[in-house]
Amino acid sequence: MDREISRRAGIGLVVVLALAAGVLTGVAPAYAAGATTSGDASVTYDATTSTWTMITSKVKRVVQLSGGNYRQTSLVDLSTGHEYQQSGATSEFRVRVDGATDFRGSTGGWNLDGQSSEVQPNGSIHLIVQLSTDDLGITRHYWVYPETSFIEERTDVTNKTSEAKTLTDYSAISMRVLGSEASNVDLYNMSGDKATSGMKLQTLQGPYAMTSGVRTFGGSGANGYQPFLALRNRQTNDGLIATWDFTGNWSTTVGDNYGKLLVEPRATLATALASGATISGPTGRIGFFRGDLDDMGNAVLDFTYRYLWDDTSEEYVPLIRYGGYGSDPTTILNKTRQLAYIGGDMVWMDDGWQDAMGDWNAKEDEPLTEYRDFAAQSGLQVGYWLVPWGAEGSSQLAQQHPDWMVNLTNRKAGLDTTNPDVVTHIDEVLQQKQNDFGPFMLKTDFGADSGNLEKANATVQILEDFVKNNPAAGLQLCSDGGGLMNLYTVSLSDLALLRDGVGGKEEGYWTSLLYPAEKLIMSYGRGNIGAYDKSNRHLLSFHLTIAGDTNAGPEALEPLRIDAELYRYLASQEVMGRWVKIYRPTVQTGSAEGIIQKMSGDGERGYITFPKSAFGVGSTVTLFPKGLEADRTYTVASQEGSVPTATKTGADWMAAGITMAAYMEGEVVYFNLEDRPGAGTDATAPTSPSLVQSTVATHLGEDGVDVTWAAGSDDRWISYYEIFRNGSPVSKVSVGEYFFDPDASAGDEYSVRTVDGDGNTSAVVAEGDSPNEAPTWDAGAIYDAGDEVVYDDDHYVAAWWTQGATPGEDPNGAWQHIIESQEGDSVWSPSRIFLTGEEAVYAGVRYRALWWNRNQQPGQEGGAWAEIVPSAGSPAAWTTTTIYDFGDLVTHDGLTYRAKWWTRSDTPGVATGPWEAIN
Repeated sequence: MDREISRRAGIGLVVVLALAAGVLTGVAPAYAAGATTSGDASVTYDATTSTWTMITSKVKRVVQLSGGNYRQTSLVDLSTGHEYQQSGATSEFRVRVDGATDFRGSTGGWNLDGQSSEVQPNGSIHLIVQLSTDDLGITRHYWVYPETSFIEERTDVTNKTSEAKTLTDYSAISMRVLGSEASNVDLYNMSGDKATSGMKLQTLQGPYAMTSGVRTFGGSGANGYQPFLALRNRQTNDGLIATWDFTGNWSTTVGDNYGKLLVEPRATLATALASGATISGPTGRIGFFRGDLDDMGNAVLDFTYRYLWDDTSEEYVPLIRYGGYGSDPTTILNKTRQLAYIGGDMVWMDDGWQDAMGDWNAKEDEPLTEYRDFAAQSGLQVGYWLVPWGAEGSSQLAQQHPDWMVNLTNRKAGLDTTNPDVVTHIDEVLQQKQNDFGPFMLKTDFGADSGNLEKANATVQILEDFVKNNPAAGLQLCSDGGGLMNLYTVSLSDLALLRDGVGGKEEGYWTSLLYPAEKLIMSYGRGNIGAYDKSNRHLLSFHLTIAGDTNAGPEALEPLRIDAELYRYLASQEVMGRWVKIYRPTVQTGSAEGIIQKMSGDGERGYITFPKSAFGVGSTVTLFPKGLEADRTYTVASQEGSVPTATKTGADWMAAGITMAAYMEGEVVYFNLEDRPGAGTDATAPTSPSLVQSTVATHLGEDGVDVTWAAGSDDRWISYYEIFRNGSPVSKVSVGEYFFDPDASAGDEYSVRTVDGDGNTSAVVAEGDSPNEAPTWDAGAIYDAGDEVVYDDDHYVAAWWTQGATPGEDPNGAWQHIIESQEGDSVWSPSRIFLTGEEAVYAGVRYRALWWNRNQQPGQEGGAWAEIVPSAGSPAAWTTTTIYDFGDLVTHDGLTYRAKWWTRSDTPGVATGPWEAIN
């Protein structure tokens, strides 16, 4: 499976069919022009002038074949009218053959063999232009993305000669831009992992004035430098972004001695191309931004959220992971129990669980399926270090296939992935291991972040195959650090390690310009059990990895539990994950490096974190936030209290700043997140758990007792369940409704209570108590919000203080009627209050609340409920109550339609509406 098939190909209308080869040089074939449209995007071909125009509301790019030369003739940011194609010819592509001859679009002699365009399943338009000379066939691919300024491109080369050829300097992008403005243009790039000595890793570099001269930089994958650059005109305050997807060795040149800004990232190591064979080059992309570097980063993130998010799993992003080494049963048992206490998501096994790298069998006495099943009882996932291309000389695989090995004595050299048999073997092994003890998150590692084009393409194919074949699995990107990172490989993965080694305040600060912060694994300030304290809270802006003492008790776990709860809360408030915008505030004095501000996609909520020792404890700090909406009001509060809670407009906060009179280590500043855990704003107690049961059990060689219960509830946030043995507290469980006690004795009795985010507690429920242990309603009794009663054998919860109000009489009154199905699902009742996002079943159909509501019947058009349509192999029938996002498919009146944008209640088939028929 190649990149084309996996990500971009799909059913679409081919507007212009391929042409016969052999057309005279520079002469356009005689057939009608064609146009393809999708949303605000279009691709138009003018047969008279052999011109292709790619356009959205934000970008216009024109390429032309004229006189045998294939060139870009215009590149315009339509939001500003800024023309980037100025002085200097843009050649569109470059490849050097046999180390001597450069083939560019501008070298002449190109014939047009064919062209086509079609709409892809994600809404992008794919344009293909086929060119040739006597020696080479060139297929230019472009992808135009609606609602963005981004256009991707790729060059495929076919060897038409009878002899093998060697390709070098194979471009991802080749264009000259901003030549007339070079004196005002600055270049920015970013160091990667394993950068040259003296250069901070993963750090923005620049600005470099581009008045004249050439800057050349490169790397292997994302080692040395990240595959990215930006050109910004400091006078017009706008610029161009370029990124490229390549895990091999590359170099890029920016500028020339005449101020004509050539942008040309290219694969550098030689790749052999047999007679008649075709190979795909690196994919490049360009886009525009207006404003500062944060605006640039958010333009990249917006493109990622729209078009590079489909392979990201909500189960794994954001994620709290218990990393570290050790895979014996005792270590895994302890990790799992600690993680349930803390409130995490995944138990990790790194290098060392396998018998031999390449064979990938578990060591004796390490039952991986039991690990998985034990973790699953607490709702936790598992993850394994399993290098797809890894093999060591002592493995059975190496003995059977020594010709597959790059180097039998170098453990990190691994398998030769340019061998198709090796790629097939890797796919089979990964599939088998997922079947044996999955689903699990796979962590890659060394050996793939360098090489030629053939190796790089094989690396991406392996990653794509894994993601496609294992939709329930996760993927962590690693190659002795961050060497495999680019926009596309990170889009395939759920986590990406930035480096092997300890970083500083810069870690994640700059790379979050390019990649979603929650996918970035930080070495700096990792959450080590026993050493974790408030100063580690900058991790709340990134992926949260836990490691450390697997035998530690509650005293060491509690600081992590508190912050893991904050992490889960922030994720629930949509200030983590998809659509989040990231800013880097400034400060009046001192360094702002490492200070991260994250805002929800609608700009309503957000928070700011600080790196370790950002400022002296007790010092006065004035911080200037960014990205707030000028007219919106924001209530600013702080975790440690160094900022007094106050409400002002966004314009006021950005102008005057946020002053911390006495900075506190571990401070977090919040925008409109007053109901966070620990804020002290919740006075309503949660409801009790029910159905507490204990059973003698053995897990991973340890005898003990399983304790289970049915979930309680809270009007805001359940923090944890407190577990009691014989009336004394023994532990907390922050995820799931399960606890394993290896310290149990015969005859022990267990009970459980619910604790909410502000420490309010439910009644303690003992084993054997009835699920409706609540008292019978008493007309003379006084009830507070959250109190439970039984009336006419039905279960009710008080919505507020009440006395004398009869349950069941008034759907808008003091009592909520609580009904659950046999499966444990909430059943809608008129009097029950439902919060945003809560689900309920009504008339056999499952719905999700769009906002706080009560006595609003599901199924009403335009109402408070959205129907949840189960996933199926074919599109479901359109309904008036379901919310649909861009790209969703439905059937209606015998036709299949695709959503062009977010929609609800809009009937498919209306010409100007949000639906387009696709059959």
